[in-house]
Amino acid sequence: MKTRITELFGIQYPIIQGAMQWLSKPKLAAAVSNAGGLGTINMTTYDNPEDFQADIQLLKSLTDKPFSVNLSLLPDTKPDGPIKGFLEAIVEEKVRIVETAGSSPKPFMDLLKGAGCVVMHKIPDSRFAHTAQDVGCDAVCIVGYEGGGHPGMAGVGSIVQWPLTLERCSIPVVGAGGVCDGRSMYAALAMGLDGVMVGTRFLMAEETEIGPHLRQLVIDSKETDTVLTQKSIRNALRSLKTQGALNIIEFENTQHPSFDELYPMIRGTVTKAAFEKDDPQAAQIAMGQVLGRIHDVKPAAQIIQEMVEEMEQLHQRVSGML
Repeated sequence: MKTRITELFGIQYPIIQGAMQWLSKPKLAAAVSNAGGLGTINMTTYDNPEDFQADIQLLKSLTDKPFSVNLSLLPDTKPDGPIKGFLEAIVEEKVRIVETAGSSPKPFMDLLKGAGCVVMHKIPDSRFAHTAQDVGCDAVCIVGYEGGGHPGMAGVGSIVQWPLTLERCSIPVVGAGGVCDGRSMYAALAMGLDGVMVGTRFLMAEETEIGPHLRQLVIDSKETDTVLTQKSIRNALRSLKTQGALNIIEFENTQHPSFDELYPMIRGTVTKAAFEKDDPQAAQIAMGQVLGRIHDVKPAAQIIQEMVEEMEQLHQRVSGML
């Protein structure tokens, strides 16, 4: 396949694996990259730059194909702050593709571009597309409201956000939120997008390190089995409807907490412990509404191959109508 994203990243298929905290590790990322997509590891999974750099090295030993790293940026994240060691690891390991998410990557662009990085910024609202382009990003990923993780506060779904983003910038656009198979991938490309980002479907890849209880819960869940937590602090997170997530929502609605008061319930280590204990009810677990269309576990390579084959079949069907 050939799109602006496959050419920019040097990959076979315009399929990018989402950066799932605690789950997007070298084994999964390498499997995706080796199958022709773009595997990703997530900076927020690591307690320190040394562990982050070690896993970049491990990923490089598992694949000779392109991969990316995700940097989550908060409003107070500064290049010379705690993120400095992670940036140094990216430079030292000559990581070519960096995905940024959260606040504007502008303060980091000189360093990343100076290191020869290609930068894609993930946004929750098409209104930010032109800003990402203006600060020098090479591509943008737009997340529709049905997406897992942080879909923003706009409440606008993929089918509207995706084409709006194309209208608001000229750089390559990747669509996220609701993509899990060839149908959704074909829809994105037919709209004019250059690629797709896939999270929840790869959460159910064989290479993802989650336990049988969470896998079965996802298999049994419907598209209505997600909730939005953290709306009170305007940092909405779409999560699987677990008791942990419902507890957070109740606390938000009844106590109207500040961030500091809410933090003990939403911090990443709570979810990490739930993964380690295979106790999904104990935490909020980022998940998209597309989970209602996912009912099995497969190798990442098979997920990608089936996506591409189904997309090609749909293209033949639509072409026959013209």
